[in-house]
Amino acid sequence: MRRARRNRLERGSQLNGYRVRLRVVEEYDVALLAELPDDAKARAETDLRRGDQFEDIQDSWPEEIVSVEALAVEPYAELE
Repeated sequence: MRRARRNRLERGSQLNGYRVRLRVVEEYDVALLAELPDDAKARAETDLRRGDQFEDIQDSWPEEIVSVEALAVEPYAELE
């Protein structure tokens, strides 16, 4: 892929700036204390939706990126 980009540049092709909106789905393992499995699932989901500050999750680590999908693309003049 890098070679193709380099070949386009050498041939004088003009590259344009684009902003691409991506949907990235990741899997994470998290550790927390809860009374029941359903409670653990609900607390983990709520904590992740809150953002930076976890209340219940005590440890987490990424597993893998499950999927990446480009949802939209539009010109982005700041890169030109």
